[in-house]
Amino acid sequence: MTPAGMLPGRRPRSVGVAPVRLTVAIAATLAATVPAAAVGAGPASAAPTPTATREPAPTAGPARAGSAAASTAAGTIVQLPTGERIRVRRTGGLSRVSRLPGDHTPLSVVTAGGHVYAVPPEATPYLGRGLDLSLFDVAALARRGAAALPVTLSFTGTRRAVPGVHADSATRGELRSPATFGAALRAAIRRDPAGARAAGTPVPGLRRMTLSDVAGAVAEPHFPMHTLTVRLTPPAGSTVLGMAVLVTDADDSRAFSRYVPIGPNADAKISVPAGHYLMVGDVVTANASGGFGAEYVPIAADYAVTGDGQTAALDADDATATAGFTTPDASTLVSVGMDVVTTDGTHEAPPGIAYSYAEEGQVRVQPTPRPAHGVLELDAYEHRTGAGGDDYHLTAEWLRGVPADLHRAPARDEFATVVDTVPADGSAGGVSYGRGPVYPDLRGAEEIDPPVAATRHVDHLYGPADVRWVASVYRTADATTGTGDGMDSVPVRYRAGRRYPVRWFAPALGSGFAAGSPFPRPYAVACRTADQLSLSLAEELDADPDHSGSVSPGDTTGYEHLTVTADGVPVADVADTGSVTATVPAPAHRYRIEQTVRRAALGFTTASTVRSTYTVASAAGAGGPLPAGWSCDAAGADPTVLPLLTLTARLPGTVATGGATAVVTVGHVSGVAAVPATGLTAATSVDGASYRSAPVTALGHGRYRVTLPPAASGTAVSLRLATADAAGSTLTRTVTDAYRVG
Repeated sequence: MTPAGMLPGRRPRSVGVAPVRLTVAIAATLAATVPAAAVGAGPASAAPTPTATREPAPTAGPARAGSAAASTAAGTIVQLPTGERIRVRRTGGLSRVSRLPGDHTPLSVVTAGGHVYAVPPEATPYLGRGLDLSLFDVAALARRGAAALPVTLSFTGTRRAVPGVHADSATRGELRSPATFGAALRAAIRRDPAGARAAGTPVPGLRRMTLSDVAGAVAEPHFPMHTLTVRLTPPAGSTVLGMAVLVTDADDSRAFSRYVPIGPNADAKISVPAGHYLMVGDVVTANASGGFGAEYVPIAADYAVTGDGQTAALDADDATATAGFTTPDASTLVSVGMDVVTTDGTHEAPPGIAYSYAEEGQVRVQPTPRPAHGVLELDAYEHRTGAGGDDYHLTAEWLRGVPADLHRAPARDEFATVVDTVPADGSAGGVSYGRGPVYPDLRGAEEIDPPVAATRHVDHLYGPADVRWVASVYRTADATTGTGDGMDSVPVRYRAGRRYPVRWFAPALGSGFAAGSPFPRPYAVACRTADQLSLSLAEELDADPDHSGSVSPGDTTGYEHLTVTADGVPVADVADTGSVTATVPAPAHRYRIEQTVRRAALGFTTASTVRSTYTVASAAGAGGPLPAGWSCDAAGADPTVLPLLTLTARLPGTVATGGATAVVTVGHVSGVAAVPATGLTAATSVDGASYRSAPVTALGHGRYRVTLPPAASGTAVSLRLATADAAGSTLTRTVTDAYRVG
C-alpha cells in the first residue's frame, strides 16, 4: 500500500462533499467515512490555564428515537426533516454525506454558496416555496443534535396543523416527528404528483417553513448585478416533481454560486454579476406510482451575462446520456451514482450536485462540449456484486465536457484486486467492508457492504490513473447495542492487474495518534497556536500506518479517558473521546498526554486495555509549521505541529509456545520533520502487572525487532513498548492482552 496524496499537475477543484452510497450495516462514514477515522521543555514561566472544550461523545448505530442527530464513530447521523437518516462527517472544513446502510432511496447532495444540502425526492415539489432550502442544510442539522428541530412557520390566513410539527406560537414550532412529516409529503405526491408541485406546499395554507435561527450571510457585492431569467423546460410527457438550477460564475466561482429552485412557471429570476456562466439543471420526475422516476440534467455552458433582461434556456429533453458499466464476469447492480461539478477551475470548494440512485438510466445528462470558460466535470460510480460474493467498484471521470456515450466495459486486466482480512475478535455481529474511489480534488463515493460472517473479502477496482481508493471496515461486537469498532484508510493507489493483501485490526495494537494523513483533507492530529492546543487521537490503530479508526460503544460510558498536563498542571481531562481543544500558555512547557481505552468494557478480548503516554516540549511558535493546505482546529494564527511519536507493529495474532518475533516501527505524526529515534525498549507480562524485559534489535530507519518470549499455551500476553527521539519526545504504550500463545 502506498500512502496517497494530492496528485501534482491539477488545480484543486474540491466539491467539498463526497456522496457515500452504502448497502447495509454501518458506514462511511465519512468516516470518514469514509468514515472515519492516532521532552525537554524549557523552564515554565506561566501556569497553564485548566480549561478545555470537548467533542461530543460517540454513540453507536442509528440515532436514538426522537433524536435529530447522534454522534458516532463514523460521523454524525443526521435525520432530515422528511425522516431519512444520513451520515455526515465534517473534517478539515468539509462536509461529507452518505446514505445509511440498506438505504437505496434516491438522494441529491448539492454544494453551493458554501453550504451542503441533502435533498430527497419528496421535498423537490415544495423546495424554495413551502419548504425552505435551509431545512436540508446538513451542517446546520448536524449542529442541532436536538430531540426536535426548531422551525419558523408562516401561513396564508389562519394557522394550520402541520404533520409532525408542534406549534409553539403562530410563527414558531418544533418538528418533533420527521417521519410523520415525510410520510405526509410522500402521500401528497402519490395522490397527485403533478398537483404537489402546482400547490407548492404539502399543507394548504402553509406558505413557508424554515429552519429557525439560521445564520445567513448577507451578500454585499462590490460590482454591478444584472437580472437574469433562467428558463428550464421539463421533459415532454413526464410528470415533474421538482426543478432547480445550479448557477456558477465560470470566471470566478466565489463571486456567484447558487442552487435556485424553479416553480411551476418553469423560470426563475436571479441577480448575477456580469461574466460567463455554467448552469446545471436538476429536473426530478415521477414514475407511475408517484415515486422517483428519473432525474434530468440539462447543461448550459459559456453563457455570457452582459446586462439586464437576458434569458438563459435549458431543455431537459436534451439530457440523453446515461452512465453504466459492464464487468468481465456476471454481476448484480447494487447502486449507482454520479456527480456534476462546475467551477472556474482555479478556486477550491466549487459548487456541484451528487446523485445517488438505484438503476442505470435514472440520471440523464446533456452531452456538452468542453466549455471555453470554467470547468465542467462528470463522474460516474457503480457498485456490483459478483456471483461468488466478490464486489466490483467502478468509476469513470470526464474532465473535458460530457460525451454522448458514458458506458464503460473494462477488461479483466484493467482491475486491481484487493483482499481484506479481519481477525474474528469483535466480529460476532458481522463485518462490513467498504471501498470507494477518491479523485485528487476529493470527489468520490464509498460503498459499504452488509455485515457478513466472513473475515475475508475481495474487491475488484476499476478507475482512471488519477483515482485513489479509500476503505472502511467495521466489526460489530454486539448487534443489539451497536457496539463495535471501525477503521478507515487514507486514499491508496492500486495498479491494474495486481493483487493486494490488506490486513485490518492486525492485531489491534491500540489507540493513539495516527501516523498517516487524515482523510478527507489533511489536518494536524496534534497542533497548537499561541494559546490553544488541539489533539485528535484515534481510538483504534493497527499495524498499517495508513489505518486509523474508533470504537462505537453503544450505551457504554467510561471506556475512554484523556488527560493533558503541562509541567504537571492540568490542561484537559475528558472522557469517552479522543479529541480535545484546550487553552494553553504561550511559554515553553513539557506536556504529558495520557490516553486510556478500555476495550474490554466494549466486549473485546484482545487489546482489552490500551494506555498511551506521550511527552513533548511545546511553546508558541515552536514545532514544525503546518503544511500547506492542512488545517488545525486550534484557533489563532501560525499553527504548528507537535512533534509527537508514533508506534506501529506487525504483531502475530497468536504466538507459538516457543516464542516469536515482531517488527516495531517508530515514527512521528504526519506533518513533522523526521527526528531520529534514540531507541526502543520492550517488556511482556503474563499477569498484566509484572513486566519482564524482552530483547530488542535495532534494524535501522526507526525499525526494531522485538523477541517475544516463550509462554504456556492459552496465555494472554501483555506488551509494553517505550521509545524516545533525539528531540526529547517520548511515547510509552501498554497493551493488555496484546496477543495469545498457542
